[in-house]
Amino acid sequence: MKPVFKKVLRSSLVGALASPLSVDDYLGLIDRSLSIAEPRGRVVAAERQTRDTVTLSIEPNDNWTGHAPGQHILLGVDLDGVRHSRCFSVVSAPGDSIIEITVKRNGDGRVSNFLVDKARAGQLVHLSPAEGEFGASQQVPDKALLVSAGSGITPVMSLIRDWTRRNALHDVVFLHYARRRKDMVYIKELQALGERRKGLRLITICTGEDGRRIDDESIDAHVPDLSEREVWLCGPLGFMETAEALIEARTDKPLHREQFAASRREAAHGEGAVHFITSDMAASGEEGSLLEIAEGAGLKPAYGCRMGICHACKCRIKQGTVRDLRTNSVREIRDTDIQLCTHAAAGDVAVAL
Repeated sequence: MKPVFKKVLRSSLVGALASPLSVDDYLGLIDRSLSIAEPRGRVVAAERQTRDTVTLSIEPNDNWTGHAPGQHILLGVDLDGVRHSRCFSVVSAPGDSIIEITVKRNGDGRVSNFLVDKARAGQLVHLSPAEGEFGASQQVPDKALLVSAGSGITPVMSLIRDWTRRNALHDVVFLHYARRRKDMVYIKELQALGERRKGLRLITICTGEDGRRIDDESIDAHVPDLSEREVWLCGPLGFMETAEALIEARTDKPLHREQFAASRREAAHGEGAVHFITSDMAASGEEGSLLEIAEGAGLKPAYGCRMGICHACKCRIKQGTVRDLRTNSVREIRDTDIQLCTHAAAGDVAVAL
């Protein structure tokens, strides 16, 4: 949509004429991906690389402002009339006209399972601006180590694609762990790239097929010059904790982390009363995070990951005492934005919701 049209459609006059509907409601009658401000996209391809994943190629509308390598987005889908959003890494290289994400089935995860089973070309999805600092450095080091496990491969693939496009794969070791070989996404692309580019050394380890888990002996064998390499690390929490300790014991070079799970949380028990000011409702703060308390009261606050990663549930606390479920620390706050999913009431709390 041309900027001049957007400027007109954003005017108060057009907004008044559209009332009680929104301008976007009318644009949706033409094409549901159209919006005067919201990033949206349409799936142009859905590829099942493995039996429990789907790789989506998404054509965004012109409200999409791009991404840096390794960043993530909130992707939203409407299910039974309710929008659900979850956090996924963007796998495509910066500047690509098509956004690529890969979704893995996640237990009872409603969004991930829906996408794996039913995502198809033509489907509308809602997008957030890209966030994250995993690949923030524009300077590619002379020697790098990339370490990932499971679906942690996705932000790392974005780095590799970006570095390949910039002809910057100078001396990169990529160490990837998976349960079984058939579970590995992007393996064919990586093998072909490794054959073409001498600067990439690919090491894949299948822990469920007699492959050794990451430990002192294996990391010394695979990366004897680790002390000379800048490191990027992504994977499940337990894997990352083990890998990080091994890496930091061997190098003082920068270590970049992308975390797919929140730090371990304390039990979400609280105390006191929670007052939702905007809704003029009150609830006990004893059971659950502030997000769960709000939902239990019948409110529908925005959320994405529910793990403290995406910040979608961030909300203003007018005043009160809260407990951080990741560190168990208690603090009194006033007029402060916090993530509802990672905090519980530690006394009376007033929430601008």
